[in-house]
Amino acid sequence: MRSLSLQLKLPALAAVLGLVVAGCSGGDSGNSTADDSTPDHVTYMTSFGNFGRDAYAWVALDKGYFEEEGIEVEIQDGLGGENFTLLAGGQADFIVSDITAALFAASEDENHSFTMLAGIYQRTITGLMALESSGIKTPADLEGTTFADTPGSVNRTLFPTYAELAGIDASTVELVDSTPAELPQLLASGTVDVIGQFAVGEPLVEAAAGGEQVVYLPYSDYLTDLYGVMLFTTKELVQNDPDLARRFTRALLRGLEYAIDHPDETGEILAKYVDTSAEIAAEEMRLLEPYVRPLEPGAPIGAIDPDRIARCIALLEAAGAIGPGLTPESLVSFDIAPSASN
Repeated sequence: MRSLSLQLKLPALAAVLGLVVAGCSGGDSGNSTADDSTPDHVTYMTSFGNFGRDAYAWVALDKGYFEEEGIEVEIQDGLGGENFTLLAGGQADFIVSDITAALFAASEDENHSFTMLAGIYQRTITGLMALESSGIKTPADLEGTTFADTPGSVNRTLFPTYAELAGIDASTVELVDSTPAELPQLLASGTVDVIGQFAVGEPLVEAAAGGEQVVYLPYSDYLTDLYGVMLFTTKELVQNDPDLARRFTRALLRGLEYAIDHPDETGEILAKYVDTSAEIAAEEMRLLEPYVRPLEPGAPIGAIDPDRIARCIALLEAAGAIGPGLTPESLVSFDIAPSASN
């Protein structure tokens, strides 16, 4: 009887084990969907820290957009250009970073592991900031000044290209090394004349300067085709699980659109999760709104135009900032990214 009992139980046990194996292997098949009962766990890195400009990820989390797509997200503080190293090393599944850093990295390594999924900022938000009392109002006023920024930052890396296009001599500008946190105070104290700063950093810098207004010289006045921050993942993830890439992109862009439409609420949401000023975060989001809206009429939030990507490449090639050989198709997953022609 014990032998018969064992014979009856073995098929049932095999069936159960088969279900378990199938369930475990399903995550590797690339067929995961938002209807699966077990959410996909991913790590996302902001562009740098957790300022108001990055609040849209927290909005997507708080509003349940990731949950609706069957995704459980861990949001980590980004480290600027280091995000690509962390992405390649498997410490992050999705990152946001400036397109310029991506072009530099891809130019140095034709076998780079990343791919773009969406254009978060449709224009670059890089530029230079000075106090109104400095008398700096145009690019020509920059010659003979001191310029502080973090070595390797996008603002500093792009400065020679900006200077060439603006018709000024970059060699007359003295570069001063600093950390991002020190920049507002260096400017406010008069230690330097100019700092590298994103357009949305205006409220933070003016607060450090005791309310004095600042002058902002945007790089986009001359680098007109250059995108700003983009969403990235690995080519391997797109190949193995394109559905996850689509769902994550969709949820993040919902958060982005809600954030620019509701800046005050966005500031309050960010302040729930990180130690920050809800008011300054809201003001950053208001300043960010025109950079997020697509330039092409009718295009969706996050759209990427292959022709503009080609012009971004050509711009930096002509300035000698990157070498030849990059193509839009080598940088962007156009089958996932929102299309500017939609």
